[in-house]
Amino acid sequence: MLTVTMCTGNEGKFRTAQEHLAPWGVEVEQTVLELDEIQTTSVAVIAQHKARQAFELLRRPLFVEDSGFFIDEFKGWPGPMVKHALEAFGPDGLTHLAALTRTRSCRFASAAVYVDADGELHTFADDTRSPGTIAPVPDRGDGPRSWSDLWSIFIPDGASTTLAALPAEEQHRVFNEWKRGSVVATMGEWLAQSQ
Repeated sequence: MLTVTMCTGNEGKFRTAQEHLAPWGVEVEQTVLELDEIQTTSVAVIAQHKARQAFELLRRPLFVEDSGFFIDEFKGWPGPMVKHALEAFGPDGLTHLAALTRTRSCRFASAAVYVDADGELHTFADDTRSPGTIAPVPDRGDGPRSWSDLWSIFIPDGASTTLAALPAEEQHRVFNEWKRGSVVATMGEWLAQSQ
């Protein structure tokens, strides 16, 4: 089994990466590093910057994953700065801001960057993943997988309530769909084929 280091302090991201890489026979170990996050609208550029920093510190193969939440009618804002937006406004504030749009449409985007033993970056990015809408009010539900405040406001296309509040079976279906198409799973497939 191949083992890779994921540089993240986010336990939810780490558990999700474990789940997405397991089908490819890739085991994940977590390393928490303090990395600078540059300000840009590209999650891929942010992930590449973090990956270079992490490799300089660890000098071994590793990967980082970064993501963003894009409100279409706000020209993609907050994008990669979603953590700061949530800290400033909270889920309630984002739902109120979405009321200023016509459609409340939004999407996620993410990038995983693997750095090999030679320091070469391999980027796996998706800018159009998981379209949906922002709920009128947050609904955290009582599901065990609600580690992100965004899931209390995000309604996946075709659903009638937030991801966090979906019935377990429907929530499981959404997460399995995301798992199949995630940048981390794509990276896992590439790693498995590269060995």
